[in-house]
Amino acid sequence: MNKIECTSCKQEISPVETYVKFECPECEEILYRCQKCRTFGHLYQCKCGFKGP
Repeated sequence: MNKIECTSCKQEISPVETYVKFECPECEEILYRCQKCRTFGHLYQCKCGFKGP
């Protein structure tokens, strides 16, 4: 199984942890965010340079 890494904090997300998976609105790269980063509104940045809350 591939490791899933939070786009915001770069920590590995375990398969049992709650997280969100979505496409970057600019380039359609798949992004992942852990529950902690979503809850606290930590910023994330895609490889293409797109930034989001």
